[in-house]
Amino acid sequence: MSAVLMDNTVSPIANKSIGSRIRWVVSLAGIALLVVASLAINNVAKDAVRFPVSNVDVLGTLDYADRDTLQQLIEAHTRDGFYALDIEGIRHALEATPWVSAVHVRRVWPARLSVDVEEHEPTARWNKDALLSKSLELFYPPQLDPNNSDASQWQSHFDGLPQLTGANGRHEAVLDAFRYYQQMLSQFGVRLDALEEDERLSQSMYLSNDVIVHLGYEHREVRLQRFIDVYERLVTPLEGRAANFDMRYSNGFALRGGS
Repeated sequence: MSAVLMDNTVSPIANKSIGSRIRWVVSLAGIALLVVASLAINNVAKDAVRFPVSNVDVLGTLDYADRDTLQQLIEAHTRDGFYALDIEGIRHALEATPWVSAVHVRRVWPARLSVDVEEHEPTARWNKDALLSKSLELFYPPQLDPNNSDASQWQSHFDGLPQLTGANGRHEAVLDAFRYYQQMLSQFGVRLDALEEDERLSQSMYLSNDVIVHLGYEHREVRLQRFIDVYERLVTPLEGRAANFDMRYSNGFALRGGS
């Protein structure tokens, strides 16, 4: 009888399985070390004593914004240190102040913070205590706060700006109308000093030559054109004498004053 020999060796498969587990454990250990190292580096970077903000440069021309107030708002964030400070937090804090239009903040290694501030450019007064910027932003400067002891002086300071009057939320529409009327009147060399709009959206123009023009709340472009058509015949001869044109008629207008 012949003997049959069988080879049931399985050790290579077992060795391969053990090797895979070892590599998996090593990989996990490596990831854990990276996480621990990252946390350690992050904690060190957030150390305000080791990495302070030594200098803050507030750039930009500030004609009306209070520089000391801006510095205090920035310093409230720089206490966190150079790497931990909240750039967006600084930007939002400064842009929440009345005169600031936009802010650009950047770190300058190793310990400097550069803050570029842009102010609103006022283009018109709105009601009694607000201003409108060239970008149609409405803001309430502290200088015009009725509780400000110097409010009357600041009112005089901004007298060179046109006065717009209207209900809440109507500032963009009234400014757009003002710009259109001013463009149409510019051919006569006259300036539009003020535009008033009441609660019914009825508008009145106040010109620099002491002429008042009532346009009403409807068909304003047609009524303005009617006024322009008679300007040289009726307004120019006034030579600065006060007059009141009521254009709120279907087929004509009423003129008072001018004598």
